[in-house]
Amino acid sequence: MKLRKQIRNFLGVIAGNAILAYGIAAFYIPTGLAVGGSTGMGVILYHLFGFDTAVSVLAINAVLLVAGWLCVGKEFVVSTILGSLVYPMFLGAFQRIPPPAILAEDKLTGVICAACLVGVGIGLTLRVGASTGGSDTLAVICNRVFHLPVVPVKLAADYGVMAATFLVVSADNLIYSLMALAIEMLVMNRMLVLGKSQLQVLVMSSQHERIREALLRNLQTGVTMLRAETGWQRESSEVILCVIPSKRLYAVKDVIHEIDPVAFITVAEVKEVQGRGFTYDRIPMPAGK
Repeated sequence: MKLRKQIRNFLGVIAGNAILAYGIAAFYIPTGLAVGGSTGMGVILYHLFGFDTAVSVLAINAVLLVAGWLCVGKEFVVSTILGSLVYPMFLGAFQRIPPPAILAEDKLTGVICAACLVGVGIGLTLRVGASTGGSDTLAVICNRVFHLPVVPVKLAADYGVMAATFLVVSADNLIYSLMALAIEMLVMNRMLVLGKSQLQVLVMSSQHERIREALLRNLQTGVTMLRAETGWQRESSEVILCVIPSKRLYAVKDVIHEIDPVAFITVAEVKEVQGRGFTYDRIPMPAGK
């Protein structure tokens, strides 16, 4: 099982960085779009000093890897070093391939496609616990040291580098660049929660015991019972909490309403769930319980 997970993570890092590098090399750089992260710094160094972009990205990633080793730990660096080295290699290789014809036909479509590729590439890599280097590594370091959220930190770093990029490249692509970055973040967020999103259902009812039994027996849905008190009459009650896939929501609501049509129900989206019944096997329910 551990070997299978390592292989899956390895393939995820390779695939994610390949997709990311192609989106940058085939769309962003040829069209003159401002790029964030270490790639944007590489573009700036190329225009100022003539340094090779791929080599500059590799050097910047190396510095951030050292910082990651000191601030986050060896495990993070081990999982990140592959992407930090592979990405510049893919970037250099894809830059030697002619850009797609769609760039000459419809720049807007090209920008949208490129942003989706970049978002998928970054999201796929982060999803397996690794990093593409650059602002991704910086965001993880800030998250671990200062407890700042990853996506806003990455967004701030990318916007900062993009602003500096406009000092050395044409500012005509400002709108396209900002739009591309927004699409990147949206796609990346969706990739990170893909297949992990669940719904949290809270139920308050005088028939809580019957509802609990029905959810456990009829739908094989795990539940947690919470002690509660009504705000107006200060009456003690029990609240049923369960976390379910979104496709099962209507079945759960039907069971509840069949028992108590006036049950108080709230539903909220949960980004990720870990623990017994989800990432670990569920404890079998004893017979007669």
